[in-house]
Amino acid sequence: MSLRAALRNKHAVTGLFSQLSSCSSHVRVRGSPVLVTQQRKSSTTPRIKVEFNQSTGVAIMHMQSPPVNSLSLDFLTEFCIGVEKLEMDKSCRGLIITSSQPKVFSAGLDIMEMYGKSPERCGEFWRAVQEMWLKLYGSNMAIIAAVNGSSPAGGCLIAMTADYRIMADNPRFSIGLNETQLGIVAPFWFKDTMVNTVGHRCSEMALQIGLLYNPSEALRIGLVDQLVPEDQVLSTATQTMTKWLAIPDHARQLTKTMMRKPTIDKLTSSRETDIRHFVSFITKDSIQKSLAMYLEMLKKRKG
Repeated sequence: MSLRAALRNKHAVTGLFSQLSSCSSHVRVRGSPVLVTQQRKSSTTPRIKVEFNQSTGVAIMHMQSPPVNSLSLDFLTEFCIGVEKLEMDKSCRGLIITSSQPKVFSAGLDIMEMYGKSPERCGEFWRAVQEMWLKLYGSNMAIIAAVNGSSPAGGCLIAMTADYRIMADNPRFSIGLNETQLGIVAPFWFKDTMVNTVGHRCSEMALQIGLLYNPSEALRIGLVDQLVPEDQVLSTATQTMTKWLAIPDHARQLTKTMMRKPTIDKLTSSRETDIRHFVSFITKDSIQKSLAMYLEMLKKRKG
């Protein structure tokens, strides 16, 4: 299904789940994931806000889907369209991705898109996740992730697609692919992206036990490239982008393609198979029961 078709067929999201637990006025990621849900009314408020400075050639994409920028089908569709528009504008050379939500970059995939849904809907959702990764990882733009909050699972994937990652130096924030803690297996292209970022051994340990790293740990293994105070993440990203754009575009783009094309080709040649594997896995009774247990745990916590 095309991106435009996905937009036409999008459904209202009835709830948002994340690996984040609400804590007073901020959101924290704990060592063990706790799913939270929030009812959301239909709204025409954009989930993505893009600010493009034509004089610098740099766009800033603000993820602004309360409460935690969960990657629902609606969010992914809007996100992909935003990236595609910028990619088509040849005057846009750099993209900074950040969050407008306090204390969180993105909580990752919306679990409600995978729980109790038909195989067709799950397949539509997974195609959108693939599309997001392909557009970011293969983009000609220089991309900097301004990680101004916690970024587990799919949020970490977004950050890893960037060419450079700047994270807020707050020990309460965390980042990593922690899918196994939810009984979910990260697909091969999540794994390949992480291996390309931090190496095989770090990825092997992190993926098996669903590690979430605090900022200093993430810097040590190379999951992020720079730590700065929380209030300086975006300004530092803007300053850093000037260094990336000082390189001739054609040389940087060709080098990026050379480094990333084998990983991209691996998914593009097997997208339908990957979707079938995901749908087959996520719709298994055992996986659905596992997700249902988290829902029940949440109800008890709220009760």
